[in-house]
Amino acid sequence: MLFKIIILFFVFIAVLGFFGKMHWLGGKRLSQSKCPGCGRYRIGRSPCPCLKKG
Repeated sequence: MLFKIIILFFVFIAVLGFFGKMHWLGGKRLSQSKCPGCGRYRIGRSPCPCLKKG
């Protein structure tokens, strides 16, 4: 019984990982919100701090 629970847990985690890598669940939007200069995620509408330097 314990073995079945462990197997189901690992299957559930694998399915979550599979869906997390798909781009139609928001992955494309997250990759577009990165700064092209430093690669950090931009939060809000203001430019990245690395672009303000200089």
